[in-house]
Amino acid sequence: MKYCFTLFFCIHLVVAQSIGNVYGKNIIPSVDETGDIRGLVIDDKTGEVISNALVFVKNLGIEVYTNAEGKFLLTKLPDKEISLVIIHDGYLIKEYDAAANQTGEITIKLSQNTLDLETVVVVGTTGVKNTTTSTHINRKAIEHLQATSLQEVLQLIPGNLVSNPDFSNANQASIRQYGADKLGSLGTSVIINGASISNNANLQAINTATAGSGAGFSSSSGGGVDLRSVNADNIESVEVIRGIPSVEYGDLNTGAIIVQTKASKEPLQLKARFNPTVTQFWGGKGFDVGHKNSSLYVDLDYTKSNDKETNHYQNYTRTTGTVQFTTLLGRQKNWRSNSTLAFSQSRDIYDMDPDFVVDSSKNTSRESNFRFSTNGVITLDRKLSRNIRYNFSSNYGIQKGYQQQFYTADITAESYALENSTNEVSYLPSSYMSRMWVDGKPLSLAAKVTNQMNLFTSSINHSILTGAEWNYDVNLGNGKTFTRPPRNTSSSAYRVRPFDNIPALNQIGLFVQDQMSAVWGFTRVNLVAGLRYDFIQPFDSDYHLNALSPRLNFSVRFPGKITFRGGYGITAKAPTLLYIYPENAYFDFYSLNHYTQNPDERMALISTRVYGSENNDLKLARTYKSEIGLDYEWGTLQKKRISLTGYHENTPNGYTMSTTLNSVRFAHYPVYNVAERPAGAKPVLSDQADYRTRFVSYSVPNNNINRLNRGVELEMDLGKFQPIKTTFNIMGAYTSTRSVANNHYILQQNVAGRETTRIGVFASGRGTIDERIVTTIRAIHHIPELSFIVTLSAQTIWMDKNRYLNYESQPIGYIPMQNAEALPAIQYFTDEERKTINNINDPDLYLNINEAIYRTEKWDPLWLFNLKLTKEFKAGLNFSFFANNFINYRPLESSTRYPNTYYKRNISIFFGTEISIKL
Repeated sequence: MKYCFTLFFCIHLVVAQSIGNVYGKNIIPSVDETGDIRGLVIDDKTGEVISNALVFVKNLGIEVYTNAEGKFLLTKLPDKEISLVIIHDGYLIKEYDAAANQTGEITIKLSQNTLDLETVVVVGTTGVKNTTTSTHINRKAIEHLQATSLQEVLQLIPGNLVSNPDFSNANQASIRQYGADKLGSLGTSVIINGASISNNANLQAINTATAGSGAGFSSSSGGGVDLRSVNADNIESVEVIRGIPSVEYGDLNTGAIIVQTKASKEPLQLKARFNPTVTQFWGGKGFDVGHKNSSLYVDLDYTKSNDKETNHYQNYTRTTGTVQFTTLLGRQKNWRSNSTLAFSQSRDIYDMDPDFVVDSSKNTSRESNFRFSTNGVITLDRKLSRNIRYNFSSNYGIQKGYQQQFYTADITAESYALENSTNEVSYLPSSYMSRMWVDGKPLSLAAKVTNQMNLFTSSINHSILTGAEWNYDVNLGNGKTFTRPPRNTSSSAYRVRPFDNIPALNQIGLFVQDQMSAVWGFTRVNLVAGLRYDFIQPFDSDYHLNALSPRLNFSVRFPGKITFRGGYGITAKAPTLLYIYPENAYFDFYSLNHYTQNPDERMALISTRVYGSENNDLKLARTYKSEIGLDYEWGTLQKKRISLTGYHENTPNGYTMSTTLNSVRFAHYPVYNVAERPAGAKPVLSDQADYRTRFVSYSVPNNNINRLNRGVELEMDLGKFQPIKTTFNIMGAYTSTRSVANNHYILQQNVAGRETTRIGVFASGRGTIDERIVTTIRAIHHIPELSFIVTLSAQTIWMDKNRYLNYESQPIGYIPMQNAEALPAIQYFTDEERKTINNINDPDLYLNINEAIYRTEKWDPLWLFNLKLTKEFKAGLNFSFFANNFINYRPLESSTRYPNTYYKRNISIFFGTEISIKL
């Protein structure tokens, strides 16, 4: 802890010394900071004032909110042209250039983002508040998309494919990656109304030693937030940070999804959505409270989805609701406070069809979450503190996973020993029902405070941000229990495990950032340089990590509206509780298996061997991100834009659970013989026991994934072609994801009739590389006179490839089989010895690999056409319709890797309707 506070003190000392150098010694001539801007924000159609609108000074990080009369005041600004950004719920974002020394009050008119106006935005646009590469998605775009969850909203960022609504399993976020997985989603931070939604205390795994983070029921354990649980209908805006995030954002690798929910006065809106698998009802309303200085927004959602149209026994249901209160406090209304109380409840069930019962298998997952967060900004307008921001949040979850299966097989015995021992145990019946519960109660607490101050010189403006945050994650659940365990078929066994004795995860983050902007002639330069320090488990003497993360973004805007930009940064994601405190590995071996028809004569002895699977060498997963981009704007009446961005993101030590040299053992256990078999009594055992040794392996958390994401992103806004009332928007991306293993691959191959003496060890670097080039062209036909908009999108996958890397048949060495408890060690082969290994002489070492693996799987170009339309009627009635793959183009194509295997490509034809009414 002392190192954290020492660093934080040094950061503030450096900032204070810099300010002292400027204001005390006056090395750089300072600008007279008396420039003010007074303004009024109104609706351009009705003329009504707009309260609670955010007025943001671009490149300076200064922001205020309009009061109940729609007025705002920005003070102590540099005496030069200022670029303002005005943001408010339901309105188009407005950029406005003003001068700090002008007299009088400026009036800024905002246009509602409705279909009866000439301009409407229903696609993702470039973020305006941050210098990093990001996509801003407004409310109208989400409504036109008819998104049912946050996961569907991500279709509007470059490189992501269009998909049908899918609630059949946990939805994982994917940013700048070929496909979604647990590592990518774990590194994506989801922030709702300023509060980060943590999944660090999710322990809903069946057995980490055998199945890693997996479970027999739907679960996002070991990964990121399940995006199914986030309803999209109450979302005001989403910003997806794809590039190098500000140092303000921590505990992430790939990017951040920043969600703002509706918070202002709104008429009552009711929605009903229907499609082949989803039925959804939603309602929301916002109220003015206290003379427009406060607002209260409430909403409620119910969603039910069947995995298939013809199967009602596999489904997902979701109920969500929020109450959000926003108010302006203080005499001068310089304190804006926002508080949110939200709940969500979901059930994911995989039930048996009563007409087709085989093994009575059933899997269910129930989850309830209660979230409270409060955040605010206090405008002080002091030299050392322009404003202070804070956020406090808590999230409590109740997670219940359940699985059952009816087993019918040979009779086996069961043990519940938790220590190394040999015990007499009872036999299981030949047929029995196994029931298992995983009861988790994750609790997350977080606090964050930042201070923003400005320093203006004759040539450079500085916006200096300092802050600290604390995150706390713990699981208070009962853990894993069962009536009878799943059948033991490989000696690896199941045991109960409580969660409430697992230590909590603490994180402390400190950061400082300087956002600099300058204008030299007709060239504008912006530079954001920051440093973040994270300390993981500072109160744990046995396991703690730390990370120093520098981040840099810059942009240079040249005359002719050409902008060159780039950045470099390091991000760090803490391991979750599941990775820091995994379950022990348990192995059960028969020391005696004497089963007779007479229960009194039976005896079973099982020797249990227990191995700890914690990895004290687990490192903090870091991602090294770099990007470079070029933007060009043209047009006078309406802006047109093209943007190209190249990126390179390497995570050399991503988290996973797998077998390593530290998780293979020689289990040594006794075996007893029966000396006498007395009638009606248990057998008498021999005085001496023989000892056997078995080679066992289990999964441990480690940094086995080396992932490299590379690519190029294209964004084009060609504006509206008035003769045909159509706007054209083009997105595209080349995405390459290379994922290989850092550790050796260890494989025991048993050969019939031959005693195992060697276990093969194969080289590290096994993995895959996936590549894809995709473009999406959207033609948006808008008739404002009819309040009608229709979007036709054409998605083309020009290239789609998959290759396996470094799969070799010859091992690099072997582990000699021991006859006693010992730590395994690798005996390495020379290059000459490796060449002589073959399937005939060394079947226990040589790995037979299908030659098809060495072929590159590649597919022909593929087209997907989708249609979305929205019509706004009078009296607040809206109708929307969408059809994905409406021409039902699903070509049957043979695999290049396995020519006799055919795949039906493209998503299936899918359609749905939505009816909305505002009262």
